Amino acid sequence: MTKITDVARAAGVSVATVSRTLSGSSRVAPETRERVMEAVRQLDYRPDQVARSLRRRRSNLIGLVVSTIENRFFTEVAHAAEQAAHERDYNLIVCNTNEDPEQEKVYLRVLDRQLVAGIILAPAPGPEAHLADYARRDIPIVLVNRRLNGLALPSITADDEEVAYQCVTTLIGEGKRRIAAIKGLPTTFTTQERLCGYWRALDDAGLPRLAEYEADGLATLEGGYAAALRLLQSGDPPDGIFAFNNLMVQGAVLALQELELRWPEDVDVAGFGASALGNFYRPPLTLVEQPTREMGRRAVELLVSRLEDDLAFTDDHIVLPNRLVLRKEWERMRPVPLA
Repeated sequence: MTKITDVARAAGVSVATVSRTLSGSSRVAPETRERVMEAVRQLDYRPDQVARSLRRRRSNLIGLVVSTIENRFFTEVAHAAEQAAHERDYNLIVCNTNEDPEQEKVYLRVLDRQLVAGIILAPAPGPEAHLADYARRDIPIVLVNRRLNGLALPSITADDEEVAYQCVTTLIGEGKRRIAAIKGLPTTFTTQERLCGYWRALDDAGLPRLAEYEADGLATLEGGYAAALRLLQSGDPPDGIFAFNNLMVQGAVLALQELELRWPEDVDVAGFGASALGNFYRPPLTLVEQPTREMGRRAVELLVSRLEDDLAFTDDHIVLPNRLVLRKEWERMRPVPLA
C-alpha cells in the first residue's frame, strides 16, 4: 500500500509539504502542488480514512499552557511559539496557570473541548495523573522547560544542571566561599536540575553543603527578595548568591540595595535569566542566557511534525544548550549613553 512517504519521495518534497497540499493549505506554491498531485495520481495514493477523520476532528489550534506568564522566560517562549505556529498555518492559544495544578486541569479541559490539534505544556508542580488520560486518548502533548518522570511525553528542556555548575564555579573562581542558593519551586524539574549543579560545584571545590544557605524563593521577585534578606541578615551571611531564575535575581539585587551592600565586593549575585535587562545592572552580574526562543520554536516544530507526518508521540527529550554570560561580557555590551 502506498504511503505518504512514497508520495513525498516521488515529488521530491517533505512529508509535511504533501500533508499541507492534501489539506488545501495556501502555503504550498502552485508548481509544488502540481508536482505533489501528479505523484498522488501516479502512485494511486489514498490517505488512511481513519487518520483523516481523526485529523478533521481536531482544529488548527495549538494550546500553549505556561506556568507563569509574568516570567519573561515564558513570554519569550510564547512569542517564538506563536511565530512558528503561524508559519505552519496554526494558531496559538496561550493559557497561564500561575503554577496552580488545578488551574492547569481547567485549561486542559477547555483546550480539549476546543479540539486543539495539540498542546505545549510547562507543567505546574504537583501530581501528574490527570495528564495520563490525555496521553491515553492520543492527544499530542509536548512538554517545554520541564520534564515529568512518570509519563512518557516528549520534552524540550535546557542543560540547566551543567550551566548551574558553571555559574557557581564562576563565583567560586572569584573567591566566594559561602555561596547560598535561592531556589525555585521544590518539586519542579528545573529546580532539581539547578540544585544538582549547585551541589556539584560545591563538592568539586571542597566546599560544604549547608542547609542554612539554601532558601526557597518561590520562583518570584518577592520570594527572591525575602529569601535574600533572610540570608544576608543571618549570623553567618553568604558572600555569594546563586538565584534559580531571573525574577529571584532581581529580588536578590533589591535586597542588597536595601541593606546598602555592594556587589561583587560584599556579596556577589549570579543566576538564571540573562536578557536585555542584564545591561542595566551596575555593576554587571554573571547571568545564564536561556534558549527561550529556540525552545518555543522547537516545541511547535516537534508537535506539528508528529501531527502532519503521522508519527508516533515517543518520549523524545531534546536538550538545548544554555549560555553563561560573564560580567566582563556585559561590560562590552553596555549601551552607549545618549549625547
